[in-house]
Amino acid sequence: MSRFLTFLGLSICTIASGQFPYSAVVLEEEYAPLANPVSLGIDVGWDDPEVEIPIPFDFVIGEGGDVLSSILLSGTGEMLMGMSTDGTLDILWPISLDVMDIGAVEMNEASFIQYEVTGDSPNRILKIEWDEVGLYEEISDFETTTLRLNFQAWLYENGNIIEYRFGPNTLGDSSMEMDLLTSGIMLDFDYDYYNGLFYTASGDPSEPEWSLTDDFYAWYYGKSMLDGVPPNGTVYRFGPATNIAETHSNFSEGLNLYPNPAGGLSGGQCWMENPHNHPLLVTIMDAQGRAVSETKLLQDQRRALNVSNWKPGFYLVQALHQNGNVHLQRLMVE
Repeated sequence: MSRFLTFLGLSICTIASGQFPYSAVVLEEEYAPLANPVSLGIDVGWDDPEVEIPIPFDFVIGEGGDVLSSILLSGTGEMLMGMSTDGTLDILWPISLDVMDIGAVEMNEASFIQYEVTGDSPNRILKIEWDEVGLYEEISDFETTTLRLNFQAWLYENGNIIEYRFGPNTLGDSSMEMDLLTSGIMLDFDYDYYNGLFYTASGDPSEPEWSLTDDFYAWYYGKSMLDGVPPNGTVYRFGPATNIAETHSNFSEGLNLYPNPAGGLSGGQCWMENPHNHPLLVTIMDAQGRAVSETKLLQDQRRALNVSNWKPGFYLVQALHQNGNVHLQRLMVE
């Protein structure tokens, strides 16, 4: 029910001494509501709920590699918070909107925040869903629920990948004032100082710019925000990164991957080539976070990859260097 400056007493207390552990890519995947969701038991008419959600596997988050066994739904109903070993918070922020249950004013409808675990170890995914949620401002001011949205946060056991998945919404060019609209990750959040690490999106929600800062005031008052809510089918995926400034793959740091897109006219074959003077361990994951291929490429080695039986769509290609650096790029299979 309150906006960002008052949702917590707020601060981030850690200036980055190393590299930020995530880099974002934008994908397009059909949005699918949870098939067998588990209720969080939140009362009808909820506003600003605070509920612990269990994580059935060890999920590593943040710079310090904190292992989470649960995550707290908090903020204004749209944040997921994990406590780090030094007492600060790591915050997942799918969308910076103050959400509320439409059941507060609707007799025969309600909004749900729920979760589901899919897959088998070591490829499980915790999926948290905000289903048909309304906006506090509209519900409290007008007692109407014309503005609604659906979104999910996915936590992957394999690779500790984080995804925000956006479904149908009725916001469009809403006349509701949205002075703070973004999506991202905040790390090492404490309650004493307004500084820290903010990795957030701005501009076109379909092709956002991603920025990292440790200056809260410059970020908040700079008003570098999203132009709107991400459209249906948009996915923001956060994977391991070595250089947060990269918004597109740096060809020289990864592996040579061609043709890309693969399949179709390529005859179902794609070539992987290691241009480095050291080996690369190459893992390719599908949209569910499952490893579909794992290959070790020696120095200057070239190897064919048969994708003829792969489902069309985007795949995440992870190249692990000898020094521990990880590079991500996308492979499109037609």
